[in-house]
Amino acid sequence: MKVNVDLVLQMRRAKAWSQDELATACGLNLRTIQRIEKEATASLQSMKALASAFDVSIRDLEYEESEMINELLEKDVIISVGMASGPGATAYGNADDIKGVIVEVQGSWLKLMSGKGKDKPVYININHIKKIIPQ
Repeated sequence: MKVNVDLVLQMRRAKAWSQDELATACGLNLRTIQRIEKEATASLQSMKALASAFDVSIRDLEYEESEMINELLEKDVIISVGMASGPGATAYGNADDIKGVIVEVQGSWLKLMSGKGKDKPVYININHIKKIIPQ
């Protein structure tokens, strides 16, 4: 699940907790807290533990992407959907990067027109997006 890291950091700092103290309060491993804060993803169990420690709902901790994606409608973007590196890297990023224009967002899917002339539609599940880079 995607995590609203800014909110997690804000609540942790409001309690003056270190990452280690948050891990103890949640019953999670320190490395898990570090990964959540770095990668902005967490399992359902980790989300439940964080929500309990901060006394908020899991929904409060979920990252909402739809507003940000809606701001990128009709704009050129590069969308990273994987972690490819090395020989598979392309001129504008990794082999798993897709360049195009976001033309539609419906639920957890977005439609991207890619290719020369932007005539090839690509459908991407928002949950698989690692990063969106506006061009």
